[in-house]
Amino acid sequence: MNESAKKTVLLHFPYGMYAVTVMSEGEDHGITANWVMQAAFTPPMLVVALENDSKSLPMIRDARAFAVNVLAAGQRDLAAQLGRSSLHHPYKLHMVPARPAPVTGAPILTEGLGWLECRLVATMPAGDHTLVLGEVVEAGIEREGPALTLGETGTKYAG
Repeated sequence: MNESAKKTVLLHFPYGMYAVTVMSEGEDHGITANWVMQAAFTPPMLVVALENDSKSLPMIRDARAFAVNVLAAGQRDLAAQLGRSSLHHPYKLHMVPARPAPVTGAPILTEGLGWLECRLVATMPAGDHTLVLGEVVEAGIEREGPALTLGETGTKYAG
């Protein structure tokens, strides 16, 4: 494979920056994700790619639920905070304004643009990531504005 061409082409893909949150056995957790997309209209579903060693992955499997929060342009610091290693920063949602989602109790970030609350449908291995398929069971808008993008953060993520 032409590695240089692959990386160049992948750098052209536009990505949003999202916060994936979960509440499992009384512990909340959140991570930054950019590989998120709608997967079906009926029922409404989305898929998130999580690293296999993510702290969130077993929590989502246990809770059978999660939320995807759309971060607002200008929330680079929050994206960076949630993107830190869970090993060194286990309580990443500490001091982040949030409330429980109405159906599953997953944390909703009240300073984001909006959120989708999901019940876990399935997981599937995908190399060094796991695809998490969720059915959207509720949604909400917190405020209007442009969404944070990977490009705005200055992060390059082309594999």
